[in-house]
Amino acid sequence: MKVAVPVLDTEVHGRRLVNAHFGKSNHFAIVDTNTGDIEIVKNPGLHVERGRGIRIVEMFGKKGVDAVLVKEMGPGSFDKVRNVLGVKIYLIPPEVKFLDDAVERFKKGELEELLEPNEEEHH
Repeated sequence: MKVAVPVLDTEVHGRRLVNAHFGKSNHFAIVDTNTGDIEIVKNPGLHVERGRGIRIVEMFGKKGVDAVLVKEMGPGSFDKVRNVLGVKIYLIPPEVKFLDDAVERFKKGELEELLEPNEEEHH
């Protein structure tokens, strides 16, 4: 199974930090939960004014993403990921800072599914 997580460019002791913002994240980590392989991909929608969510979703579709783990997601991206891509979104709790922790909790079934957007749209 492949999960996508927005990540910061910085690492702490070789561990990637989760980015709290989905649409404005510079990079996403695509993690294969079976093999542990991690691919870091640039956000294809970063420099567009509109349609950021759909570009991210198209990239996730090409990469075969099965689930998305986030701290926050606005209505536009939420709709695209859930309804266009058709994958579930899971909430990374506030105390989880690192990519590996987030993925580990997901694998253990400890993350709640995000059923509605939890970030305001900024225009």
